[in-house]
Amino acid sequence: MKSFLVSALKALVVNGRGALSSRHEGAWLVWEPGSWKAPRAQTLVLDAVKDYRSASKGSLAGAEALAIVLPSQERVTVGRAAEADVSINDGTLSSMHLVLLRGADGAWYADELGSTNGTTVDGTALQAGVPVPLRNGSAIKAGQVALTFHSAEGLWTRLSA
Repeated sequence: MKSFLVSALKALVVNGRGALSSRHEGAWLVWEPGSWKAPRAQTLVLDAVKDYRSASKGSLAGAEALAIVLPSQERVTVGRAAEADVSINDGTLSSMHLVLLRGADGAWYADELGSTNGTTVDGTALQAGVPVPLRNGSAIKAGQVALTFHSAEGLWTRLSA
Protein backbone atom coordinates (compact mmCIF):
# COMPACT_ATOMS: atom_id res chain seq x y z
CA MET A 1 0.00 0.00 0.00
CA LYS A 2 1.50 3.34 -1.04
CA SER A 3 1.40 6.26 1.36
CA PHE A 4 2.77 9.80 1.32
CA LEU A 5 3.16 12.54 3.88
CA VAL A 6 0.56 15.18 3.09
CA SER A 7 3.30 17.83 3.20
CA ALA A 8 5.17 15.97 0.42
CA LEU A 9 2.03 15.80 -1.72
CA LYS A 10 1.34 19.47 -1.04
CA ALA A 11 4.71 20.28 -2.63
CA LEU A 12 3.40 18.69 -5.86
CA VAL A 13 0.53 21.19 -6.09
CA VAL A 14 2.83 23.83 -7.59
CA ASN A 15 3.47 21.45 -10.50
CA GLY A 16 -0.24 21.13 -11.30
CA ARG A 17 -2.81 18.39 -11.10
CA GLY A 18 -0.90 16.03 -13.32
CA ALA A 19 1.85 15.70 -10.72
CA LEU A 20 -0.68 14.45 -8.18
CA SER A 21 -2.75 12.33 -10.54
CA SER A 22 0.42 10.57 -11.67
CA ARG A 23 0.64 9.25 -8.08
CA HIS A 24 -2.93 8.00 -8.07
CA GLU A 25 -6.21 9.02 -9.71
CA GLY A 26 -8.52 7.20 -7.30
CA ALA A 27 -9.60 7.62 -3.69
CA TRP A 28 -7.37 8.35 -0.71
CA LEU A 29 -7.57 7.71 3.03
CA VAL A 30 -5.78 10.31 5.17
CA TRP A 31 -4.59 9.27 8.62
CA GLU A 32 -4.88 12.52 10.56
CA PRO A 33 -2.44 13.46 13.33
CA GLY A 34 -3.58 12.63 16.83
CA SER A 35 -2.75 10.81 20.01
CA TRP A 36 -1.44 7.28 19.75
CA LYS A 37 -2.07 4.36 22.10
CA ALA A 38 0.52 1.63 22.36
CA PRO A 39 -1.09 -1.66 21.29
CA ARG A 40 0.33 -3.74 24.13
CA ALA A 41 1.51 -3.10 27.67
CA GLN A 42 4.98 -4.40 26.81
CA THR A 43 5.41 -1.86 23.98
CA LEU A 44 8.11 0.62 24.96
CA VAL A 45 7.12 4.23 24.35
CA LEU A 46 9.67 6.92 25.13
CA ASP A 47 8.60 10.53 25.59
CA ALA A 48 5.18 9.82 24.13
CA VAL A 49 2.82 12.74 23.73
CA LYS A 50 -0.42 11.56 25.31
CA ASP A 51 -2.45 14.33 23.69
CA TYR A 52 -1.24 15.95 20.48
CA ARG A 53 -3.06 19.18 21.42
CA SER A 54 -0.67 19.65 24.35
CA ALA A 55 2.29 19.69 21.96
CA SER A 56 3.17 22.97 20.25
CA LYS A 57 1.01 25.09 22.55
CA GLY A 58 -2.35 23.63 21.54
CA SER A 59 -1.85 23.50 17.81
CA LEU A 60 -1.04 20.78 15.32
CA ALA A 61 2.15 22.58 14.28
CA GLY A 62 4.66 19.99 13.18
CA ALA A 63 2.09 17.18 13.14
CA GLU A 64 1.92 15.24 9.89
CA ALA A 65 -0.98 13.53 8.19
CA LEU A 66 -0.35 10.46 6.08
CA ALA A 67 -2.21 10.08 2.76
CA ILE A 68 -2.79 6.42 1.90
CA VAL A 69 -3.60 5.40 -1.66
CA LEU A 70 -6.68 3.19 -1.73
CA PRO A 71 -6.04 0.29 -4.08
CA SER A 72 -8.26 -0.53 -7.02
CA GLN A 73 -9.62 -3.62 -5.26
CA GLU A 74 -13.25 -3.68 -4.13
CA ARG A 75 -12.58 -4.47 -0.44
CA VAL A 76 -9.95 -2.71 1.72
CA THR A 77 -9.60 -3.79 5.35
CA VAL A 78 -8.39 -1.40 8.06
CA GLY A 79 -7.07 -2.66 11.39
CA ARG A 80 -4.13 -3.33 13.66
CA ALA A 81 -3.21 -6.71 12.16
CA ALA A 82 -0.32 -6.93 9.73
CA GLU A 83 -2.74 -8.75 7.38
CA ALA A 84 -5.02 -5.68 7.13
CA ASP A 85 -4.75 -3.84 3.83
CA VAL A 86 -4.29 -0.62 5.82
CA SER A 87 -2.44 -1.66 8.97
CA ILE A 88 -2.26 0.96 11.74
CA ASN A 89 -0.50 -0.12 14.92
CA ASP A 90 -2.77 1.62 17.45
CA GLY A 91 -4.14 -0.08 20.57
CA THR A 92 -7.66 1.32 20.07
CA LEU A 93 -8.03 -0.56 16.76
CA SER A 94 -9.15 -4.16 16.55
CA SER A 95 -7.12 -6.55 14.42
CA MET A 96 -9.66 -6.14 11.64
CA HIS A 97 -11.63 -3.03 12.57
CA LEU A 98 -13.52 -1.89 9.49
CA VAL A 99 -13.71 -2.46 5.77
CA LEU A 100 -14.00 0.04 2.94
CA LEU A 101 -16.05 -1.29 0.05
CA ARG A 102 -16.16 -0.01 -3.50
CA GLY A 103 -19.56 -0.49 -5.06
CA ALA A 104 -20.30 -1.37 -8.66
CA ASP A 105 -21.13 2.31 -9.18
CA GLY A 106 -17.60 3.30 -8.06
CA ALA A 107 -18.83 4.84 -4.79
CA TRP A 108 -17.08 3.89 -1.53
CA TYR A 109 -18.75 2.61 1.65
CA ALA A 110 -17.53 1.94 5.20
CA ASP A 111 -18.63 -1.11 7.19
CA GLU A 112 -17.87 -1.94 10.81
CA LEU A 113 -16.41 -5.40 11.43
CA GLY A 114 -17.61 -5.86 15.03
CA SER A 115 -14.64 -4.04 16.55
CA THR A 116 -14.22 -3.51 20.29
CA ASN A 117 -14.04 0.30 20.18
CA GLY A 118 -16.40 0.98 17.29
CA THR A 119 -16.36 3.15 14.19
CA THR A 120 -18.14 6.39 13.35
CA VAL A 121 -18.56 8.17 10.02
CA ASP A 122 -19.27 11.88 10.33
CA GLY A 123 -20.23 11.29 13.98
CA THR A 124 -22.72 8.46 13.32
CA ALA A 125 -21.89 5.07 14.86
CA LEU A 126 -21.72 2.22 12.37
CA GLN A 127 -23.49 -1.10 12.85
CA ALA A 128 -21.70 -4.25 11.71
CA GLY A 129 -22.97 -5.42 8.34
CA VAL A 130 -24.64 -2.11 7.44
CA PRO A 131 -22.36 -0.25 4.99
CA VAL A 132 -22.55 3.56 5.06
CA PRO A 133 -21.73 5.63 1.96
CA LEU A 134 -18.62 7.81 2.10
CA ARG A 135 -18.45 11.25 0.52
CA ASN A 136 -15.41 13.38 -0.09
CA GLY A 137 -14.23 14.65 3.30
CA SER A 138 -16.06 12.01 5.36
CA ALA A 139 -14.53 11.88 8.85
CA ILE A 140 -14.00 8.29 9.97
CA LYS A 141 -13.10 7.55 13.58
CA ALA A 142 -11.96 3.96 14.12
CA GLY A 143 -11.34 3.54 17.83
CA GLN A 144 -9.38 6.74 18.51
CA VAL A 145 -7.75 6.85 15.06
CA ALA A 146 -8.95 9.77 12.93
CA LEU A 147 -9.17 9.14 9.18
CA THR A 148 -10.56 11.25 6.35
CA PHE A 149 -11.82 9.81 3.07
CA HIS A 150 -11.01 11.85 -0.04
CA SER A 151 -11.75 11.48 -3.71
CA ALA A 152 -8.86 12.41 -6.01
CA GLU A 153 -10.49 15.80 -6.63
CA GLY A 154 -11.12 16.27 -2.91
CA LEU A 155 -7.50 15.59 -2.00
CA TRP A 156 -6.39 18.06 -4.69
CA THR A 157 -8.68 20.69 -3.14
CA ARG A 158 -7.29 19.99 0.34
CA LEU A 159 -3.71 20.27 -0.86
CA SER A 160 -4.41 23.44 -2.83
CA ALA A 161 -5.88 25.31 0.15
